[in-house]
Amino acid sequence: MRHRRFWTVSLLLVGLALAGIVSRVSAAEGRQGDECIVAAGETVESDMYVACNTLTVAGVVEGDLIGGAWSAAIAPGGRVEGDIWLIGGQLRIEGTVEDDIHFAGVDLDLTGSAQLPQHSDLAAVALNVEVWAGASIPGDLLVLGYQAIVRGDVGSDLHFNGSALVIEGDINGDVWAHVGGGDTSPSFIPFPFPFSVSFQTPGLTVAEAGRIGGDLRYAGPGLGSIEGEVGGEQDFTLVLPRPDITQAATETETFQAGDLIARYLSTVATDVLSLMAAGILVLAIAPAWMREPAAVVPRHTASSFGWGMILTLLAAPVSLILVLASVLVLVLISVITLGGFTWMGLLLLTILNVVVIGGLAFVVLFLARLVITDLIGRRIGRRLLRTTDRWVVNLISLFIGALIYALLTNVPLPWVGLVINAVGIFVGLGAVALHARQLYHRMSRAPLFATAESGGPGPQPKRLEALLGNTPAPPPDSTELAGPGMTNLPEGFEWWVAGEEKPRRR
Repeated sequence: MRHRRFWTVSLLLVGLALAGIVSRVSAAEGRQGDECIVAAGETVESDMYVACNTLTVAGVVEGDLIGGAWSAAIAPGGRVEGDIWLIGGQLRIEGTVEDDIHFAGVDLDLTGSAQLPQHSDLAAVALNVEVWAGASIPGDLLVLGYQAIVRGDVGSDLHFNGSALVIEGDINGDVWAHVGGGDTSPSFIPFPFPFSVSFQTPGLTVAEAGRIGGDLRYAGPGLGSIEGEVGGEQDFTLVLPRPDITQAATETETFQAGDLIARYLSTVATDVLSLMAAGILVLAIAPAWMREPAAVVPRHTASSFGWGMILTLLAAPVSLILVLASVLVLVLISVITLGGFTWMGLLLLTILNVVVIGGLAFVVLFLARLVITDLIGRRIGRRLLRTTDRWVVNLISLFIGALIYALLTNVPLPWVGLVINAVGIFVGLGAVALHARQLYHRMSRAPLFATAESGGPGPQPKRLEALLGNTPAPPPDSTELAGPGMTNLPEGFEWWVAGEEKPRRR
């Protein structure tokens, strides 16, 4: 189905030029610098790869236009005969593009003077996409971002996933949309981008001059404003961010208490299963990364919360910067035509992005919550469990903590669950950061290998064990006099045993 293509294109746009960069590299022309210009009357007889601050195409590019530019423009009279694959700040199209347009950035403007031939599609991951009055897209329009304003015509389907969608032109096909809430003001806090962007109220708006030739199928937390013509069926799906008893009671006339409870229990069960799966993985590989940060929380709650809030806010920008830097590196590699090294660079950078971004997501979304889960589970499980089997204690404590955490963070009251979850993530992530700092100092003092002479069975990677956090901390330094019985211990005696938990005081 056509709407499935939206998700395929959206995923491809995350890496934007990754696939296009490695095609026909040997026959391509590359340009980089502060200002890149294809002057009127100039013809580029191949694909064109760019890494520029500003890019202006007033001439002709006979192949694809691929790369990155903070500000790019296809000027009146300019023509790109192939696809456009661009990442950057703004793309303004006033000339002709004879194939598909793919863009990831802040702002895309398709002006009224733009010319697109038959069957051309436009796909964008952007904060703002505007199709001006008089502009026409022969194929599909696919947008993933904050808002899309369509005052021109779309020859086929419109797919949108974001906050605000405004339709004031003609959509000849179907409209598939997922929109935000109908607040009285934009929910997005605009940054001072040097582009002219007018933020719209979240939700779906089909103005009186708008027309949809096919079906209108959309989802969101509230009904849209439909004043224009819809030729086919209208299908609205109510989507609540989490079970909310006040919204359910006011927005659904046939509200039943059983529906709310069933939805709440379903969400809790999903969270418990996901936390259990992630927790078992951590317990099998590096259990100390849950236990030791959990022990940090009661002693340094305020510090954990502060560090966690800062790191959570930095996670998304760091991931975006990594993706943008990877794309620009691949553009530069393709410009100097390193042949097989381009494929190698593509593979290595893709692996790097997946590992780093996936690792950040796991730490923020799972490990931070597992720290709080472990803290809750062990405090309660210590009083309930009578077994000494370590794995049984770990699993039951994990289940108890996950269940209580999920019950609290999904409570069907406005903002309550969201606030509890945010505080839990901030505190847990901060505790992980404090543990990592302690671990760094511990690892820097650990020998690279333990030999048989030092009492080990043979060469062992002690720093790897320290990195996983599975070695206990050394006894704390102290200038105090040794207590009774501590001055005549045998040589080599250690008060802790590697691989075992420290005994608890009772």
